[in-house]
Amino acid sequence: MKMDLSSVRVAIIEDHQILRELIVPLLKEQLGYTLVGAVGTVADGIAVCLRERPELVIADWMLPDGRGFDILRAVAPKLPRTRWLFLSSHEHGYLVREAVELRVHGFVMKRGALDTLRTAIREVAAGRTYYCPESSRLLITNIVKDGPAAVSLLTAREMEVLRAFAMGANVKTIADDGAMSVRTVQNHLSAIREKLGVQETAGLVRYAIRHGLVEQP
Repeated sequence: MKMDLSSVRVAIIEDHQILRELIVPLLKEQLGYTLVGAVGTVADGIAVCLRERPELVIADWMLPDGRGFDILRAVAPKLPRTRWLFLSSHEHGYLVREAVELRVHGFVMKRGALDTLRTAIREVAAGRTYYCPESSRLLITNIVKDGPAAVSLLTAREMEVLRAFAMGANVKTIADDGAMSVRTVQNHLSAIREKLGVQETAGLVRYAIRHGLVEQP
């Protein structure tokens, strides 16, 4: 849906202060948009989105307490008019593919030019979709190489369980941290194994690393 570009309200979710300080004047002085929040974590990002209900969210894919996609999964159903532009320094095709599957409106690699980001912001705010050339190339390569992406079959809770499990947490710890029963966590792990077609613990860890759910040690 096209919005009134003279009144676009934007939230920035980016943990690098230098990048935030580059984006803010671009938004306010060059594009005339209104900044409603600039935060650096998933938790704060969810809070600012639900509180301010921005028309545009510019978010980093990787944040200290999780992934930017976690914010979209948590709040997008409640904010159907919000448009999403993601930034990433991780140049992996599976990230772009997941963005497409989540119906992200824009995706830009951080090593690109500031003009590319400016174009992306304008295009996404105007109701169009913009994926930078590098992200488009990565997407095509991933589709050709990997075929269907099973990670898209996982629910938000299953992804949370897989991430914790791959980081070395045991079932009881995952249950306690997620306010779940041990049986519920076990059921989630069974569903994850079935959906991914991976039974071994080491295989689940490798899968989580490959798809960016955890950082490679």
